[in-house]
Amino acid sequence: MTDKNKSKKGEQNKYKKLFAKFRKLQLVLFPFWVFEAVMGIRLISGLIKLNILANWQMALIIVVVVTLILVTGWKIVNSKTRKAVRITFVALAFILGVFYCYGCHYLSSAISFIESATGKHVETETYSVYVLKNGGYKELKNLERQTVGYIGANPHRADTEAQLQASVSHKTADFENVGEIVAALYDSKVAAIVLNESYLDILADTDLDFEERTKVLYSFEVRSDTPDEPAKVDVKTEPFIMYISGTDSRSGLNTVARSDVNMLAVVNPQKHKILLVSIPRDYYVQLHGTTGTKDKLTHAGVYGVEMSRKTIEDLFNIDINYTTKVSFSTVISVVDTLGGIEINSDQEFTAWTNKSCYFVKGKQMVNSDCALAYSRERYAYESGDRHRIQNQQDVVVAILDKLSDPHYLSKYPKILQNAEGSFDTSMSYDEITSFAKLQLSTLQGWEVERISVDGSGAMLSTYSMGAQKLYVMIPDENTVNAAKAKIDEFMSVE
Repeated sequence: MTDKNKSKKGEQNKYKKLFAKFRKLQLVLFPFWVFEAVMGIRLISGLIKLNILANWQMALIIVVVVTLILVTGWKIVNSKTRKAVRITFVALAFILGVFYCYGCHYLSSAISFIESATGKHVETETYSVYVLKNGGYKELKNLERQTVGYIGANPHRADTEAQLQASVSHKTADFENVGEIVAALYDSKVAAIVLNESYLDILADTDLDFEERTKVLYSFEVRSDTPDEPAKVDVKTEPFIMYISGTDSRSGLNTVARSDVNMLAVVNPQKHKILLVSIPRDYYVQLHGTTGTKDKLTHAGVYGVEMSRKTIEDLFNIDINYTTKVSFSTVISVVDTLGGIEINSDQEFTAWTNKSCYFVKGKQMVNSDCALAYSRERYAYESGDRHRIQNQQDVVVAILDKLSDPHYLSKYPKILQNAEGSFDTSMSYDEITSFAKLQLSTLQGWEVERISVDGSGAMLSTYSMGAQKLYVMIPDENTVNAAKAKIDEFMSVE
């Protein structure tokens, strides 16, 4: 055999050995190809679930993905293509696999968050039977044939009595408001009273010793479906109004409670403009469906988020399309994930709700705890609640600015995961995803304008507490009318 033939045979053996190695590599990589195909399909399914892709696009892309990964990849690794090409393809396939995994995690977080915030809207009211600590009633059965007080105007009056009667047979007496029913208990005109626990916050502002003088014998829940708001719109093209209710409920977001933050977001998708309208919590308004004595706007939340929404509709003579309830804990979770936010304080102070938060005059970065303290602060300012509204708007805008920054896109999964359970909205899943699709298609920033209505302080009787006088803010009609005009301007499609 000549040297030339020996060399040729040696070269053939070399290729045979390399081919055998890649045959083994093929078997090793086969599960990876399958995994990558599955993740690719899941990614595309998630894009469809989020309304980013249409169904016809899905079929086309799935075919392309599966074909490229399972056919092209298989052939390249199993072919006699140059080693460098095959290694390059394997590296690219690995990178694609990592992208698929992260994309699936990203989309899964978004889907889970939206599903948790939408769907069937249920509000829970926790009722308790209160007696005087020194009244001699130690167990629920001691109330047999005794008189128990109820608030007659409570929309769940019949349900609460029915539940309690099932546990203990008793007589009933109705009262007009919280002030009257508590006075009746103190004067021993009734053996016990039934109160929604959301009233405890109201009593804490007016009757500081209620929880010290009374005890709970029994508690139960009443659940009610919150009807969807009327006048739904195409959120991709039509302006709409969302009522944002901020609550610090003791028992969770779906529990009926006072609304400490009341804000309207007037959104014009065509102009990419948002108007934030804030209403003071102590605004003295006529609660929807009531007559006579007015009440604080924050007390409307005690009767359910629908009462707050309809009361604000009456105030501005508008139709509110959607409602969103937000927990204060949302501020904590979102701000830290964003690495803090920048606020611009107009004065130096130490937060009343968190003494560890000291604010200098001017711009500064704050963490979640101090962002929350800043949005709650009112005692450091002469204008009190008016300035707190401005601070709340500052925090909202600062968060929106960071969320709109493409640099923070990678943090969205963690942001959504931390915020899950802190939002509840009447917008449907499809409406939210359609609105998100609009934002992704334009990548255009939003112009945000902020206003608030104003008024003057006074001590007056309220619908919820009766004759007992509370601090309220009497609306300044000029600011209300100016807000109406501004809302009309943003709702215009011209």
